[in-house]
Amino acid sequence: MSIIGKSIGALGNLTVVLIIIIFIFAVVGMQLFGQKYEEKFGKDMPRWNFFDFFHAFMIVFRVLCGEWIESMWVCLECAGWPCIPFFLLTFIIGNLV
Repeated sequence: MSIIGKSIGALGNLTVVLIIIIFIFAVVGMQLFGQKYEEKFGKDMPRWNFFDFFHAFMIVFRVLCGEWIESMWVCLECAGWPCIPFFLLTFIIGNLV
């Protein structure tokens, strides 16, 4: 039982670190791409966007789950090439944690 307790403690620490990483990438994505989504799409904003924190957080979580190609193509459509290093860094750093 003590082994399980120690594992849960370590897992909790890892979860906190992962949430902080997701938070940082979501805020950076909002700052880099949020306004460009509004300029390009206006009221017809795609479901996965960086315009608000909730959707930015969900995109970063989606990248960590491996479902990032579609989101990157939409980002490329409205913001251009800076999306590529952002999504690759998010994928690499997030999966290392």
